[in-house]
Amino acid sequence: MRKNATFAMALILGLFLALPVPAAEQDRDTTSDLWLEAKLVTSYTLNQHLNPFKLKVDVKDGVASISGTVDSPAERDLAVEIAKGIEGIGKVKDDIQVEPGTAGEPEEPDFYRKVEDATLTARVKSKLLWSRQTHGLDIEVSTARGIVTLKGKVASDVHRDLAVQLARNTTGVKGVKNQLQVVPEKQVGKKDTLKKMETTVSDAWITSKVKSLLLFSKSAGGSDIEVVTDKGVVTLKGTVVTRTQEKAVVDMVGDVVGVKQVRSELTVGEAA
Repeated sequence: MRKNATFAMALILGLFLALPVPAAEQDRDTTSDLWLEAKLVTSYTLNQHLNPFKLKVDVKDGVASISGTVDSPAERDLAVEIAKGIEGIGKVKDDIQVEPGTAGEPEEPDFYRKVEDATLTARVKSKLLWSRQTHGLDIEVSTARGIVTLKGKVASDVHRDLAVQLARNTTGVKGVKNQLQVVPEKQVGKKDTLKKMETTVSDAWITSKVKSLLLFSKSAGGSDIEVVTDKGVVTLKGTVVTRTQEKAVVDMVGDVVGVKQVRSELTVGEAA
């Protein structure tokens, strides 16, 4: 029962956890065990390869205990890395079991559709937030049956097209309805949080965001990439399908907030 309650809370939080915390709410306790637990479950819903219905999360005194099942060692490692990247979680206890073929389908398809739409909304919002080019733009995102609608005001055709492309390149998105308006820059609502965010992100935060970005971006499909971050410098290792894909991946990672440099040690070939 507690897991279901936490997951329900995560769905509610999922639509705004990816957004910057307003200045007026800076004093709210966002390091409580319950908040951290809900935030971690929400983070798992953002990943195409992590099924939150099969992962059990419990946070006590800042220590996250994760159990349940995943399909592969890579998914287990990802679940642990995401937990380590949550600010406020000091230690992670990994009790996840690898059992191929256990992901399954939830028993409630209607509810699952709502979960999928909420997940896509959070994914697209996160990508817009993590990108240096669209970070400050006040863009409203909503999803219905896999179709993402973008609303808001932007200052140029370039910003509009980039926002649409980021949404369209998100795994699971079936289509994008572009309702963005190009208006004079002074009419564009902005959130001046990029500079502050860039000074506070950690290497663990960057690693988890880059891994998430690669997992739910269509342009990274078919790749097998390891991510290592040291003082803001991201090193990518593994395989990609083509050199064109390598360039797309490097450019995408380099646009993530907090990334100072990207070093590619990728090779061309089929992912294992």
